[in-house]
Amino acid sequence: MPRLAVLYALLSLIWLSPTRSELFQTEGPRVTPLGTQRPIPDRRLSKEDPPEALEDIDKVLRRTLEAHGGRVSLDSVRDSVAVGRITFFGMEGPKGSFDVTLVQRGTSQVRRTIRHQNGEVRQGSDGNFIWESFNGMTRSVFGGPVGNFIESQTTRSLTALFDSRRQGFAVRDLGRKQDARVVEVEVEEKDKSSRKTSYFIERETSRVTRVEWTTGEVTTLFGDLVPATAAYVLSDFRSVQGIPTPFQIERYVNGTKIEETRLSTVRYNASPKDDMFQP
Repeated sequence: MPRLAVLYALLSLIWLSPTRSELFQTEGPRVTPLGTQRPIPDRRLSKEDPPEALEDIDKVLRRTLEAHGGRVSLDSVRDSVAVGRITFFGMEGPKGSFDVTLVQRGTSQVRRTIRHQNGEVRQGSDGNFIWESFNGMTRSVFGGPVGNFIESQTTRSLTALFDSRRQGFAVRDLGRKQDARVVEVEVEEKDKSSRKTSYFIERETSRVTRVEWTTGEVTTLFGDLVPATAAYVLSDFRSVQGIPTPFQIERYVNGTKIEETRLSTVRYNASPKDDMFQP
């Protein structure tokens, strides 16, 4: 009897074991002595999901324009005056906060005044040249941190995006990055390389929440050249005279945060005087 029992057990194991073809079966039900078994689909063997069908970029831009107040409201803005606090950051965190006033007129005139305990730092453009002054000492600026800031308020502002079609600028759809649709605007400049700016449009709100561009190249610790970038992140949108306005602006250089501006008040069409944009 013991030998018969062992033989019966071995036969049972063989009978219950899957055949070679069943071992490689990946789909469809399989009939076994224990009943019909349906294998769990192996996602690794399934076909790749089809690419996302993106909405036409012109429709996205029209909705973005409306999300920022609409053409009529934005065209009615001649100038603005904003007041708040600016905080500068180092590698270890915040370094200091100061009162700041930002005045703009049109798409080329801007002035930022930072009230330091040792005096006022002024940075601006009268539409012809970019300047920086401190306690009466003034210098012309070409590029660099000051020049990049002025660009963010003029040639690379949201107005450049909203006016891109009617100004004849090249507009490219860069697809989706995380939860934003990215649009690149390229402007040809005389005797210069073209100026490209990327605008990140948030899916949920259709508002521009990031503006970014390449400023040059930097060398890594391993000797590789990588793009150097400037970026502004916009948040805390509030309605000012019917126009959604960002009250928090964070500034990044090569992915590192260097500034954060928190506004307390913003006024449109405040009619600043001409000398506001002079050093």
